[in-house]
Amino acid sequence: MEYNPNPSKANLRRIALIGLWALLGGFLNMVASFSNMAIGSPLFMDSIATALVGALFGPWAGMLCAFFSHFFMELVRGFNGDYMPFVVCNMATGLIVGLFARKGKLLYIAFAVLCAILVTLANAILGTTVAIFFFGGITGHASDFLVTGFLAAGGSLVSAAFWARVPVNLVDKGLAVAIAVLALRLKARRVLPAG
Repeated sequence: MEYNPNPSKANLRRIALIGLWALLGGFLNMVASFSNMAIGSPLFMDSIATALVGALFGPWAGMLCAFFSHFFMELVRGFNGDYMPFVVCNMATGLIVGLFARKGKLLYIAFAVLCAILVTLANAILGTTVAIFFFGGITGHASDFLVTGFLAAGGSLVSAAFWARVPVNLVDKGLAVAIAVLALRLKARRVLPAG
């Protein structure tokens, strides 16, 4: 895509719309994540809007939504540093879902399942890395009960942190991808705004 020093009004409106969706999605992710933590669920619920925005508007928009999600969580909690390190996980979700949608593959069940698996693995690997390097493996999230269970069973910290995140992310990110697929189907029927 070439740089255009004089973007058209339509392009400016599209950029503004994407920015608005990314901001709104970031806020919704924050609300969903904090609500989820309040009930003590081991899920994360911080990337449904990221997958949605990525599917509708592309990978860069999904990653922007991910950034706003973690920025808003940090803002509300006084920038304590608990949320921003995990932005890479959420950005991976926006990137992967956005790329699948851009290639037109997300509407096919097999590709949607593959997308959910790739998002799960990316989040498990990145989340494990962040948890170990920034938090010593225990983050204060309800999913830590699974980590301590794997540790008690004799697993190493790395394997415990990883394997605890796989089933949690499979459910969490599977839900996010399913909602993104539903949104794309609605968009194809002209119910949602064009991206």
